[in-house]
Amino acid sequence: MELRADQAKNIAYIKLTGPLTKEIILDAFDAAVSDRKYRNGMGRLWDFRDVDLSALDSSIIAEMAQYSAKFPPGINDVKVAFVANRELEYGLSRMFEAYSMDVKTTVSVFYTLEDAEAWLSE
Repeated sequence: MELRADQAKNIAYIKLTGPLTKEIILDAFDAAVSDRKYRNGMGRLWDFRDVDLSALDSSIIAEMAQYSAKFPPGINDVKVAFVANRELEYGLSRMFEAYSMDVKTTVSVFYTLEDAEAWLSE
């Protein structure tokens, strides 16, 4: 996992690569929000352009979407953007977006980093 926090933009960039499992993604979430560079209220931009999500299915996506609900405000009530450039990863990220409607986190999925950054900055 690569984490970069841009204080000026108030965005935490989380880049993952390779085949991913639920455990890898949730561990990356935990590591990102507990990192000293992360500040409560930061938007999170997940860079999924170089990942393989083929090991995930809809039940796992639904479970993962509920994960952040146990975290306090400033972590679970922020904007979260996913950037994916392959159809499978884009589709599964959109599924995550739909399942996230039950929690306070606002999620959106994009094909480009620029569009995701613009949305997070609104």
